Amino acid sequence: MKTTCTLILLLTCSFAFGQKKFVAGQYVTHQRDTVQVHINDQNWNRSPTIIEVKQDLSSTTTQKLGVADIKSFSLASGDRYEVHAVDKEKAVTKIGSTYVYDSQFSIVRDTVFLRALVKGKVSLYTLNEPDAQERIYIQKEGETPVELVYRAIMKSERGKSGLVKLPVYRGMLTAKMTDCPDLSNKISRVAFKPSALKSLVQDYNKCASGTEGDYVAAEEKLAFNVYALGGVSYTSLDINGHPNKALTEPEFTGMGYTFGTSFMATLPRSHGKYALIGELLYKAYQTEGTFQHVNPLTEQVYTEYTTTFEMSQLAINLLGRYRFLDRGIRPYVSLGFGNNFVLNDNSKQKVYTPSYTTDKNKDGNPMGNATRKHEQALLLGIGGEWKRLQAEVRLENGNGFSAAKGVKTVNNSVGVRLGYRIK
Repeated sequence: MKTTCTLILLLTCSFAFGQKKFVAGQYVTHQRDTVQVHINDQNWNRSPTIIEVKQDLSSTTTQKLGVADIKSFSLASGDRYEVHAVDKEKAVTKIGSTYVYDSQFSIVRDTVFLRALVKGKVSLYTLNEPDAQERIYIQKEGETPVELVYRAIMKSERGKSGLVKLPVYRGMLTAKMTDCPDLSNKISRVAFKPSALKSLVQDYNKCASGTEGDYVAAEEKLAFNVYALGGVSYTSLDINGHPNKALTEPEFTGMGYTFGTSFMATLPRSHGKYALIGELLYKAYQTEGTFQHVNPLTEQVYTEYTTTFEMSQLAINLLGRYRFLDRGIRPYVSLGFGNNFVLNDNSKQKVYTPSYTTDKNKDGNPMGNATRKHEQALLLGIGGEWKRLQAEVRLENGNGFSAAKGVKTVNNSVGVRLGYRIK
């Protein structure tokens, strides 16, 4: 399992760094010349520092351009970036999900690519850098973009420390939008997030100039899909540490099946490479193993134990998925964890001794009361999508059902699953 995970991660990295998707676009030079090219569209989560262009799709020659080389660029697929010299708050520390600013201002100036959300009488941009919060910039016509700031400072009083949040950005918005007093209530309540601020800027542009803007970036939302799933699996169960050799000596193997549904939320940006998956499945499997206890004095006297573990489970799984390509057959890898809850346990043990006329069969789990109803598992999936269809090889490593101290159960399975997107 460890070797397989390592190979999958290496494969993921090679695909991630090797993918290129050139689309029609253009860039504007500092001399204000517009050049039609094809741009490597990475659908950036993080703001780019360099873009890669080629003159035509058949060309093998590419050119790399940065903020010093061009004034702006745009893609036919929708994204638009502009080069601006902006001020950034430098003294920022992340505490949990909150970015805490120093009580003293510490400003650094940098020339960067800003992603345009709205272009109009008032424009809105974002800057998303590694290891920093997403910065939001506002620009009124004829002015330089300024960063909207939601300050959070650490304050101590009477021996107690806490965060004090100061929505400075609302005052900045009020100053930029004084000619539309009808928006004052909305400004006083607007949340500090790009989608809410984008809506406010569109409302202002409509108030001030009659249109929401010359350019408005497409709305970015989670994409939700529902799949119907079904498949078969091969299971191998190992029991270690139990005093009964009829349970520890054999390797229990067998087949199973599963069916159910999955819910997938694909994250925006990055061409839909990243997704979160929740699964609700019915699983059933049966494993069997045989052990012979032979009399040391004569091999003709023995007892044969045939043990069957037969269980049905409700599985609730949560996984993250990375998809390699965005065209044709789309291969992917998924990794996560699962929780299996036993619905029915029909395990049993058959005992056969040639000297007895009747078998001594035992119904019920051979491990008796030392079993639990909840199993946890690590999940690894390797698969592909084509149109509405999905096929996957799923590896599962679970901790089985042993509740006895010192007794360990390891439940490994490999399955083939098919899925169909119903929504």
